[in-house]
Amino acid sequence: MRIVLVNPNPMKPPVTPVSLDYLGSACQNAGIDIDLVDCCVESDWSKKLAQVLTEKPILVGVTVRNIDDSYFASRDFSLGRIIPVLETIKKLTPAPICLGGVGFSIFPSEVLKFCDVPYGICGGGEEGLVKLIVALSDNMELESVPGLVWMKNGKYRKNHVLPVSLGKIDLASRFLIDNAYYFNNGGQVGFETKRGCSLNCVYCPEPLIRGKQVSVRNPQNIVTELTNLYMRGITVFHTCDSEFNCPYSHAVLVCKAIIESGLGNKIKWYAYCSPEYFTEELAYVMRHAGCVGIDFGADHGDDKMLRRLGHGYTSDDLIRIREICLKHHIICMFDLLLGSPGETKESIETTIRLMKKIKPERVGISLGVRLYPITRLGRKILENSKGPLSENPSLFGDLEDNPSFLRPVYYCDANLGEDVEDWLHRMVGNDPRFLLGRRIDAKLNYNYNDNPELTEAIKRGHRGAYWDILRRLSEGIPPL
Repeated sequence: MRIVLVNPNPMKPPVTPVSLDYLGSACQNAGIDIDLVDCCVESDWSKKLAQVLTEKPILVGVTVRNIDDSYFASRDFSLGRIIPVLETIKKLTPAPICLGGVGFSIFPSEVLKFCDVPYGICGGGEEGLVKLIVALSDNMELESVPGLVWMKNGKYRKNHVLPVSLGKIDLASRFLIDNAYYFNNGGQVGFETKRGCSLNCVYCPEPLIRGKQVSVRNPQNIVTELTNLYMRGITVFHTCDSEFNCPYSHAVLVCKAIIESGLGNKIKWYAYCSPEYFTEELAYVMRHAGCVGIDFGADHGDDKMLRRLGHGYTSDDLIRIREICLKHHIICMFDLLLGSPGETKESIETTIRLMKKIKPERVGISLGVRLYPITRLGRKILENSKGPLSENPSLFGDLEDNPSFLRPVYYCDANLGEDVEDWLHRMVGNDPRFLLGRRIDAKLNYNYNDNPELTEAIKRGHRGAYWDILRRLSEGIPPL
């Protein structure tokens, strides 16, 4: 059995397609041969596709990492850019195409229809992809393939997504992807310690596509993975977990395993963390394990808005975790999500004042919330909308013939006024800590998608989380 895996993501700086590396391990363990076409690496990906597709694979798997950039200032619908890759595949081989990835799992049937592709797998694909390959090879029924989405009797059918038991899977080899390329051109390499999210953010699809039940990896397997990558010259990493510190106990165990291995003195890494589960103990072990920076999904600094967004922490917790990070020499960024229902200029003022008071190294501001119908916020907006969506003054984006919101739709409370962007920029002022995009000026857009400033900085030797590279550039700090 032989398949071809394809990464169609052209984003610059390039982001490691970690999922393909993990899928490669699962296929290899099942005795399935794999060819890779990484369109981000190949100077002529169409030529590479022609080479590997001449041998008639059973299946072509294509990862869909992003539907769009989830950023109100740019509203980039990136899914459309993979169509040329898919069309090329269709011309070169009769083998069926199967989509997967985080982006696909949010809109499975809509993406299949948009891309005119027969198969897709939701959630973790390690088991589902292998079972699909076996089913196609042996002409078996598809109902037993976990997470599979396909057309049957004129309707899309979705099989139940089984929770992946990561503790029983060896994901450490990372043999498929040219990770050195992503380190040299993307400034970092991703790794995953768990899947799933038990938090209750009203706007986020993560628990719905990866599961609210968290599956954790064996800390020793994570250490083996990082060691393998370190031996290939990769020294800067970023977690791919939605929130590294949930569950808290597992985060501590991972850090202690890294420290005991001796890697903590050799590598540097960054993480996404929740403010809700962050302590002195965790900061201590993270720093000694090599963590140098944390991006906290703070979302807001107003307690009423935090509750509306589904968070269990308060503004006092943001002050507390900033003090902990200062004590343990961990730089941090607080990401804010402004403009959701109930937002006022007063609540935004409260948040900006708090950020200026506690002074994190960087504050990322997203004005406008990307809506997904599968989330509580998305459902609420749709249920409360009276008449056509285009008549709702708080909605922005593609509002015509787009009931699933596959093409990006954003909510920004109309009560903030039409001048809210200008007003917010005046509130922030010239404080360099704030990263704030603006629809009318692409140069002020701090979005990482196709950011030439970042790409050039990485070529000059900068490494690390993109927000930290931007910080170093603005402050004249040498590369990490």
